[in-house]
Amino acid sequence: MRPSALVPALVAATAALCAQPAAAAPHGLRLGLAEASFQSGKASAREQWLGRAREAGAQLAMLNAVWSSIAPRSRPAGFDPANPADPAYDWKALDEAVRSAVAQGLEPILDVDFAPSWAEGPGRPSFAAAPPGSWLPSAPQLGLFARALATRYSGGFVDPAAAEAGPLPRVRYFQIWAEQNLSVHLTPLWRGKRMVAPAHYRAMLNAAYAGIHMASPGAKTIVGGLAPYGDARAGASRIPPVWFWRSLLCLRGARLKPTACPEPAHFDIAAHNPIDVFGPTVGAVSPLDVSIPDLGRLTRIVRRAVATRRALPARRKPFWATEIWWDSRPPDPRGVPVARQARYLTQSLFELWRQGVGAVIWWYLRDQAPGTAGYAATQQSGLLYRNGFAKPSFTAFRFPFLAQRRRGGGTIVWGRAPRSGRLTIERRRPRGWAPIGNAGAGLDGVFFGRLRLPPGGLVLRARQGAETSLSWRLG
Repeated sequence: MRPSALVPALVAATAALCAQPAAAAPHGLRLGLAEASFQSGKASAREQWLGRAREAGAQLAMLNAVWSSIAPRSRPAGFDPANPADPAYDWKALDEAVRSAVAQGLEPILDVDFAPSWAEGPGRPSFAAAPPGSWLPSAPQLGLFARALATRYSGGFVDPAAAEAGPLPRVRYFQIWAEQNLSVHLTPLWRGKRMVAPAHYRAMLNAAYAGIHMASPGAKTIVGGLAPYGDARAGASRIPPVWFWRSLLCLRGARLKPTACPEPAHFDIAAHNPIDVFGPTVGAVSPLDVSIPDLGRLTRIVRRAVATRRALPARRKPFWATEIWWDSRPPDPRGVPVARQARYLTQSLFELWRQGVGAVIWWYLRDQAPGTAGYAATQQSGLLYRNGFAKPSFTAFRFPFLAQRRRGGGTIVWGRAPRSGRLTIERRRPRGWAPIGNAGAGLDGVFFGRLRLPPGGLVLRARQGAETSLSWRLG
């Protein structure tokens, strides 16, 4: 094919493929990273690893706004939890992380979880059964903390204790809790045979939404991403995500019959953590679980809830994947080979994008230190080894590219270039790489289209300027 012939093919194919039920309408894809060093107490470490995240092509940085760490351990007399300038709050570490992330060109997502003990409910059975911060977090108190948090990062707040530093940056994204379908994050999940966590979380979410929007009307409240797998039995320590979402949004059964819902859930962005045990094209065995290829099980619920006003405001909800990862070998002897980790990352981004996901967060930028706990208790899922050397997944994250043959003929190509603009698709030949077409990267650098290629084994890649993607082998 002539180098120029791919341009109309890509444009036409995008419209044709996206009209099919399995494909999403053309849209961008924002990428983010989580990394403990983003919140290091050492400025040099924060700047180093946030800089590497920007180098990797990340646009978003996941930061933890741990309620129990920022709030006082015990509630002092006269404490005003809605006031971000109350001296009992300790914002120092989060302020530094937010300032550093913004300075490096990354947009923070603040993930709120773990209540201080004075904001938990009565009757905790034990810390073993209900870990600290998880037991019946007070929705009203969470709302006040969320208001203080959003006020502090509304873009115009100057801390009176550090006025010389000027206003703190604006933060638009606030995620409320994480994996609240697991008993390590929210308890109780059940009262006997009755599932109670979704209703309690709905009250928490609504209180946080109200506090955030009161303080910063343009901010976005994100539902906490659920763990992908659960146990379909009363009293289990994991609720299947499909069950949790149905209950949260007042819908019953597979037909999603609306039930009474005096206080519908309020949120701006839906989210899930579709961590996949196997490859990114292998769905969960249970129809109640949701791994990467299964997101339609949740988007269907959210659409139904919006249509029946059980998800408010009653408008389309963007969907984000707020945690995906695979450990690599090396260093983890039980991880997937590093080349396969890169391939899985690319396939994951495509599978999520085609299901309509607008942002994906990869955990982590850098391998965790195994320490005395060993590899089994830590994640070796970084784009970088612990020493900062890049794995193939670093390139796959910065410039993902894949090609897939389709039944009925034709090959689709998809990717996300480092920047919007022109790029070239190349084929490996005996004497090196040769261009076979051009494409235009649009929103967030995403490109998508169809090629007519001969059968048999081929190796393709994408090039933009001096940068190239990893190669992709077609069978």
